[in-house]
Amino acid sequence: MKPIVRSYYNNSDDALLALRTIVLFGNNVSTYKFALTNALLNRNSSSEVKFSELRDDFVKELYFHYSKCPDQWVAGKNSLTEAFDRYKLDSDWETLINVAERNIYNNVFDAFHNVGGSTIQEKDILFEKDSKSKKLFLTDNLNAILENHALKEIIKAENQSRWNVVEEAWKNKLSPNLLEYIDGDFISISKENERVNLRSAVTILFPYQKGKCFYCNKQMNQNTSKVEDDFPDVDHFLPHSYATRIELLGANINGVWNLVISCKECNRGSQGKFNAPAEKTYFEKLLKRNLFFTEEHKHSLKNSVLISLGVKNTFELTSKMNLLYKNTEILVGWKPKTLYDE
Repeated sequence: MKPIVRSYYNNSDDALLALRTIVLFGNNVSTYKFALTNALLNRNSSSEVKFSELRDDFVKELYFHYSKCPDQWVAGKNSLTEAFDRYKLDSDWETLINVAERNIYNNVFDAFHNVGGSTIQEKDILFEKDSKSKKLFLTDNLNAILENHALKEIIKAENQSRWNVVEEAWKNKLSPNLLEYIDGDFISISKENERVNLRSAVTILFPYQKGKCFYCNKQMNQNTSKVEDDFPDVDHFLPHSYATRIELLGANINGVWNLVISCKECNRGSQGKFNAPAEKTYFEKLLKRNLFFTEEHKHSLKNSVLISLGVKNTFELTSKMNLLYKNTEILVGWKPKTLYDE
């Protein structure tokens, strides 16, 4: 496993981490990973599940997303996509399922746990496959998520959000795509400067911070109201008051590289950050987070970070971010008064 991915993966023991690592850093090949994740999360906890019991949810997810974005099948047409095209015309679900069953199980279960050039540890796997009986045996790791309705809904939203980001890049042929946060919306800008609305920046960035405030480590809740202390805000790490000097150095202050998820108190509370740059330890944390993004696949956040910083690789990214922080650093940087455990 690549070192930067391993540092994310090894930094927690909760049941959610393995699945988050797969969703964030696993291969985005024809989106099967996302469809299988959704199908698994639609289940209740159990010791085993038959392939056939996952089949309908799996195919419905694939068909729905294929209808929105056929470009996601980067290898071109195959018997399954041809069946999807026919289904639009004749609505023959049984025929579609018969074709799907000959295709969808080929590699999806075997490849599901692959991430970061390797695989997650055996103790953290979510299921084991029995090809002979056509069953998956679910582990305690997966069942711990399936038994917690709130946790299931969180990872479902994160999974769909990641899938949508991948689709927007494919659909708009953004090479590379630029993601910005403007007026409360996460948007992409194509080569023709056509803006395409994406899902909430919170849902996209939240899992990289493992659901915690970037600054104080408070656990946040995506489903709470704006008045609650654990409401997640989107914060510009280097504030807008520095926009001119950031842009003169060739970076986009609204780029995803400069966005973090913060609790209400750290962002806009009585002791909040507001327009103050954070102290250097938080800058180093942001740099590490952006290096996480560079381990993503080319269809997603990786290129968004690189182009919004005006760089081509991780060496240039590190140099550019150090330059940007040096030009905004103050003698004593801001930090939260209260810190929670990592």
